[in-house]
Amino acid sequence: MAIKSFATLPSWLTPAARLADAVFETDLRGNFTAFGDARFLGFEARPLLGTAIDSLFGYSGYLAGIIGGLPSSGGQWQGQLTLRRADAERRQYRLAMALRAGRFLTQTVVTGLLINLEAEPRPLPDTTRPGAPASPLCPATGLWLLASFTEQIARRFDRLDVEDRPGTLILLGFGAAQVALHTPIAVSIAAELREIIRPTDLLGRIAPAIVALWCDGMDHLTGAERATRLCKYLPTALPGQSLLSLGLATRWPGSAEDPETLLARAIAALQQAQAHTVRDNAASWHVDQAHHKT
Repeated sequence: MAIKSFATLPSWLTPAARLADAVFETDLRGNFTAFGDARFLGFEARPLLGTAIDSLFGYSGYLAGIIGGLPSSGGQWQGQLTLRRADAERRQYRLAMALRAGRFLTQTVVTGLLINLEAEPRPLPDTTRPGAPASPLCPATGLWLLASFTEQIARRFDRLDVEDRPGTLILLGFGAAQVALHTPIAVSIAAELREIIRPTDLLGRIAPAIVALWCDGMDHLTGAERATRLCKYLPTALPGQSLLSLGLATRWPGSAEDPETLLARAIAALQQAQAHTVRDNAASWHVDQAHHKT
């Protein structure tokens, strides 16, 4: 596989990079092919292109073996790692990897996200006046920012576990649109969703080009039905004839899954949906298949 240059990175890397400490792609042999930022865990990323993922993380074929087994193991993997950054500090990270279609139908790549488990989630930049206290809400849409959104849904988990009910996270991505349209699109999505969601549902703008919807009591089947309806009518209400991609992940009662893990699964599903959106030039959705209750 040819190694990508930074100028031709896949469009999903830009919004995903805002939600993780490091975002990357590898080929099926476990060699780095793209990064979401010029720096990776404090290192300059460009010299890492073409190198083995295990050589950076201090393993000997462990991660490459996991990547090689993804096609036969559901296409996704998550785990917790202790990694050393460029500043020599060792920190706990959640690593999520998923298969996705590449530029060509015969090409398959692996996308990965590293989330620092010892750091607070990073919100969108505060665009209010200099020196003003940081707000938990996006000033343009009034929706919860990433840190406050994950905190809000985490408060629901114990109650849903007691009631033996699931919950579903839906990510609505529009990163393929022009950057100047990101806020108008987010405002339009927020206005449309406020008209149809239930009082118990939560909305957040967790990245400039991602709006999140959390639904108490919703399973993956009902979530897929809602995603189908949103893909049908929501794009017509957005500026610039914007295409949408929806990624869904369900948290089942008693799973002990935290918001960060759930978010990583939803992002992996969003990546899959984005590949279909680009291919078909139409709004698409994808449900994460991990941890589905039988």
